[in-house]
Amino acid sequence: MKTLDRYSLLCISVALIITMTIFITADDPHDNGFVGTAYDIKTTQNGFTFSLEDTGGEIMKCFARTAPAEFEIYKIKGSFSDDGSMLFVSSMQAVRHNEF
Repeated sequence: MKTLDRYSLLCISVALIITMTIFITADDPHDNGFVGTAYDIKTTQNGFTFSLEDTGGEIMKCFARTAPAEFEIYKIKGSFSDDGSMLFVSSMQAVRHNEF
């Protein structure tokens, strides 16, 4: 009987650890990136800067290693600079008009 209690406790602990790991490592639902139109593309020494107007009308300055096409719609992900003035793009995917 004492052995069964140890195994039950072990199973419950493992199930709890797995559940907590899933919640901690799950993707943030708000981290889907931004969808918007790229424009005002400028070439720099290290890549390209451009403005992105998202579907909510907000305009953000972005930096990417690859050039976006002018007035094309993209889904981009990345991280903001320390002061929040520029988004450093980690992935940029062209979006067809019917996909967003």
